[in-house]
Amino acid sequence: MRRTVYFDNAATSYPKPAAVVRAVTEALRTAGNPGRGSHRLAETAAELVYDCRAVAAEMFGAEPERVVFTAGATHALNAAVKGLAEPGCHILIDNYAHNAALRPVAALASAGLAEYDVYDADGDEERVLANIVQKLRPTTRLLIATHQSNICSHILPIGSIGRLCREYGIHLIVDAAQSAGHLTVDLRTMNITALCVPGHKGLFGPMGVGMLISAPNVTYKTIFEGGAGIHSLDAAMPEELPERLEAGTLPLPAIAGLLAGIRYVRQTGLQEICLHECTLTSVLTGRLREISGVTLYGESVGSVVGFNVAGYSPAEVGAHLASRGICVRTGYHCAPLAHRTVGSFENGSVRVSVSHLNRMTEIDRLVNAVHDLQK
Repeated sequence: MRRTVYFDNAATSYPKPAAVVRAVTEALRTAGNPGRGSHRLAETAAELVYDCRAVAAEMFGAEPERVVFTAGATHALNAAVKGLAEPGCHILIDNYAHNAALRPVAALASAGLAEYDVYDADGDEERVLANIVQKLRPTTRLLIATHQSNICSHILPIGSIGRLCREYGIHLIVDAAQSAGHLTVDLRTMNITALCVPGHKGLFGPMGVGMLISAPNVTYKTIFEGGAGIHSLDAAMPEELPERLEAGTLPLPAIAGLLAGIRYVRQTGLQEICLHECTLTSVLTGRLREISGVTLYGESVGSVVGFNVAGYSPAEVGAHLASRGICVRTGYHCAPLAHRTVGSFENGSVRVSVSHLNRMTEIDRLVNAVHDLQK
């Protein structure tokens, strides 16, 4: 039986490194509930949580206490958007945005709490910045930027957008769902207010944990409340991070796995990861272009490639590849704005998303399978 080829890393990375699996198991065996007791099991858990905050903070250019653990990037985006929005404010969001960013903004608008516009993030850096400036209003308070699209490898110039936001006094919220663990992201140098990160994708952690990583001196309204381990006699949530946004018990085994995943990425090196992934997708797109009837969408040198095959729906292509042991994603990938932008809105697309664990021989299998479909 041929080995399964996994190209669905934009949904969740697979396989997980052995160190991640060991860390999750060890946390289940040896750790208690952090911040909820003075015994050794609770202390072990608290140390593990702090270690993960510290490693994440170092990787993304923040302070450990500004690393808030969430249920994932969607949770982080909701906490950032709803926690930073002011009544009646104006929000800008890019035309590659995932529903995890779009829907919280749309919900605020539907409730009459905010207004929003979509800015065009296509083109070079100068054009993107000009498009943003054109959409600004005196009431603009938040700008959301998708660092890397989840349907192709279009990358926004976050550093330049951050400088623009600082100039206009706007909070920059970055959706790093597809860039964390693939590209360099730094809050300080990129002037990011709130960085929203999943644990289970490019950082190789388990599902069930993500992070909202915040710049200093930024306060958030809460979107839910509960026990935080401190100030237990107060009816309100603590003012300080991370406790203000961490109501309830943290997902400790997942945090343990995330810690191991971040260490794995840092040990491997972001430069090596990015170079390998870009090499794979460059070869893939070049070879797909040679196949009659294949249409490619957006920029494709990164970690994500989107395409369609004439005469077949994305679902049919996905089923054909699955029959050959090749795992891809098909459909709209929860990103309708992005599909409108790149021209694949009618049917969605086939998405191939690689990690540095993929090999060129697996690219060969995918291309050969698409060739066979055309035959």
